[in-house]
Amino acid sequence: MSDSPYFDQIEQNITSLLSEKKFKQAHEMCIKVLDKIPGEPTFTKLKNRIEKAVEEENDKILERAIEEVKPLFKEEKYEAVLKKLQPLLQVSQNNSKLNNLIISAQEKYKNQIEALEKGFEKNQRARLTKIFEASPERMIDELYFLETNSPGNEVAKKIVMEFRDKLIEKKIKDKKDLIDSDKFDVIYHLIEELKKIDEKNPRIKELEEITKIKQSETQFENKGEFVYKGENYLSTLMKLNKYAEAIRVAEEILQTSPNNEAVKKTLSSAKSKFFETSRDETVDLITKNQLSEKADYDTNKENFTAI
Repeated sequence: MSDSPYFDQIEQNITSLLSEKKFKQAHEMCIKVLDKIPGEPTFTKLKNRIEKAVEEENDKILERAIEEVKPLFKEEKYEAVLKKLQPLLQVSQNNSKLNNLIISAQEKYKNQIEALEKGFEKNQRARLTKIFEASPERMIDELYFLETNSPGNEVAKKIVMEFRDKLIEKKIKDKKDLIDSDKFDVIYHLIEELKKIDEKNPRIKELEEITKIKQSETQFENKGEFVYKGENYLSTLMKLNKYAEAIRVAEEILQTSPNNEAVKKTLSSAKSKFFETSRDETVDLITKNQLSEKADYDTNKENFTAI
C-alpha cells in the first residue's frame, strides 16, 4: 500500500494536518481510507497517533483551564468556575481531577446561594415588618413589587404569602365590631376586599363560612320573632272582631310559616266570621233602607207616582 503514490500523498496530507493540530480533518481522512481498506496498518497507526494527540491536547487545555479557575476559587466566584469547567466534560468526562473540581465548585456554589437566600430572606422580613407596623396600607403594593420582581424565587414567594396572611389577619381584627354585627352586606363587601389581597387565604374562607351561618341563624330568629308577634296580634284582632284585618295578618304569617296549622285554623275562622258579619251587615242595611223608604213614602205620598 505504501508503494501507491495516491496513498502516499494522503499520508503526507494527514501528517501535515496533524502538525497543524487540525485533528478533526486528519482523523476524518484516516477513517475514509480505513472504511475502504479496513485494518490498513499505516493509516491505523496514523489514526491512533491522531487520537493520542487529541487526548494530549485535551489534557493541556484542561490543565490550562484548571489554572485559570484557581483565582476564581479564591474569589469565591463559583458560578464562573462552573461555567468554565462544565463544558470540558464533553471531552474529558472521565477525568477525575476535573470531576472533583466541578463537584467542589457545585457544593460551594450551593452553600453560597443558600447563604444569599438567608440574607435575602432576613433583609426582606425586616423591611416588610417595618412597613407593616408603620404603614400597613402600603403592604399590598410592596408585596406585589417583591413578587413580580422575584420570579421563580421560592423564598420570596414564601415571604409574600406570609405577609399577605398577616395583613388579612390584621384587617379582620380591626373590623371585629363589624364582623360581630348583623350588617351582612357590609361584611360581605369586606370579604370581597380581602379576596383582592389573597383569594385563597384560609382566614377569608373561614370568615365567609361563619358569616353565612350567622346570617342564616339571624334570619331564622327574625322569622320566628315575626311569627310569634304576628300570632299574638292575630289573636287580638279576632278578640276585637276585626276579621278583615285578621285575614290579612294571617295570610302574611303563612307566607313566612306556611305549615303553621294554628294560623291556618285562625284564618279559616276569620274568613267564616267575616262572611257571617258581612252577611248580617248586608241584611241590616237592606232592612234599614226598606224602613227608611217606607217612612219617606208615608210622609210624602204626593211626591210618589203610581205605575
